[in-house]
This record gives sequence, C-alpha cells and structure tokens, in this order.
Amino acid sequence: MFTFLYNFFSSTLRALGDSASPLYFLIISAVLNIFGDLFFVIVLKAGSNGCAISTVLSEALCIIYIQKKVPILRLGKKWLVFDSRLLKKTIAYGWASAMQQATVQMGKIAIQALVNTMGVSVAAAFAVVNRIDDFAITPEQNIAHAMTALMAQNKGAGKNDRMREGFRCGMILEIVYGAAVMVICQVFAGELMALFVKDEEVIGHGVIYLHLIAAMYILPAVTNAIQGFFRGIGDLKVTLMSSFTNMAVRVIAAAPMILLWNFGIEALPYSYLAGWVAMLLVETPLMIRIYRKK
Repeated sequence: MFTFLYNFFSSTLRALGDSASPLYFLIISAVLNIFGDLFFVIVLKAGSNGCAISTVLSEALCIIYIQKKVPILRLGKKWLVFDSRLLKKTIAYGWASAMQQATVQMGKIAIQALVNTMGVSVAAAFAVVNRIDDFAITPEQNIAHAMTALMAQNKGAGKNDRMREGFRCGMILEIVYGAAVMVICQVFAGELMALFVKDEEVIGHGVIYLHLIAAMYILPAVTNAIQGFFRGIGDLKVTLMSSFTNMAVRVIAAAPMILLWNFGIEALPYSYLAGWVAMLLVETPLMIRIYRKK
C-alpha cells in the first residue's frame, strides 16, 4: 500500500509538471532506507525482516511528508468520488502497462534460465553486466517518461507543435546519451566489471558482453523514445505489442545460439540486437504514420 501511494503521488506531481518534488522524495526515501537498514540489521539484529521494515517505514514517512507539505495531494472527502468513465480509462491504461511490464519480466526470466545452462562463471558475469545495463538504460527510460508527460500534457492542451518539439528534443537526448554510454562501456569495460567482481574469468566474460552490447545502446535509446511517443499520445497497445515482440524475439534468438550452437555469453547481446531490431520494425512505421497524420 505504501509503495502504491508513493508511486501514485509521484506520478500525479509529474503529471502536474512538478518533476523536482518526486526526485526529492526519492532521495529522502533512499536515505531513510539506508539508515533504517543499518539500524534494524546491525543494532536490532532483525535480519531480512529489518530490511523489509526499513523499506516500508521509509516510504510511509515520505507519504506523511507529502501530506503535510503538498496541500494539493492531501487525501480527504473530495477525493472519494466515483467516476465510472475515469475508472474504465484508468483500467485500460493500467492493464496495458501492467501487461507490458509482465512481458518484460517473463522475457528476463526465460533469458536467465538459458544463461543458467552456461556455467557458473557466465552466470556470474551476466549478473554483473545486468547491474551495469540497469545503470546504462535507466536514464534512457526516464528520458522517455519525461517525453510521455510532456507530450500528454500538450495533447490535452491541443498544442501539437509542442508535442512535436517534445518528441524531437527527447529523441536527440536519447541518442546523445546512448552514444555517451556506448563510449564509456567500450573504453572502461574491464574497470566497470572490476567494481563488482575480482575473478578474472568472470571479468573476461563480462568484457566480451559489454564490448558487444555497448555498440547497440543507440537502439534501446531510439526504442525508448518511440515508446515515450506512443505513451504520450495514449496508444499503449503499440507499446505492449512492441515489448512483447522484443522479448519473444530475444528468447527465440538466444535459445538455439546457447542450446544448439554452443555460443558463449556473446549470444545474449546478439539476441538483444535481434529483439531491438524487431521492436523497431513494429513501432517505426506506425509512429511515422501517426506523426504525419497529427
């Protein structure tokens, strides 16, 4: 419940054009969570239960702060209004978004199952490069979320020129960021792996993966921008379909490379490349047609 309310308030503030406050709440929550973990685990010896309590309390305290300091988000009787039309719209958007996230997670589980057949060192390297991937791709996803908010606001205001400008600026940011991350992962692949692990064999597998995946980081940058475009105009069916295509093609491409042709960890970047290309083939023609029409 606390996680839901935290995300609900943050999303509402961003929709109102306030992207700074959710960042401050996130920082406060993270700091509280860190100190809470130290207190419950080291001082009270509460173990994993203590970590859970700390997480819940940090989010709860942030919600209390929001209620005190952000009057527009104070829950009260005026919030308790039932509107069936809004409910249907919320369920329609929420269902598509939830299915999209479920598709992504199911694809990751399938890829992990394939990786587990490749030996301990490859599995360990994959666990590390996943953390690096998260750091690399998360900003791309958040640039797309910013595009979504900006385009949706201007769609509601009927300002198509600002929608186009938001999409154009977002795409430029995505490509510039993707190029920067590509260079960093190419040049410092070994150093990035060494931050997480000291085993030379694991580092070697990770370096191979990073050198290959780095050359492809422009593709998820572009796909994220296009996803932001479709969310911004309210067409979540396309984002669901393209995400499903991406994950399905990844798994279908990775399975024979790993199980039949005995590829090493390089099978994973190649399968990701296939998924991103398939995703672009689905999204791009639809985006161009809608962009011209609007």
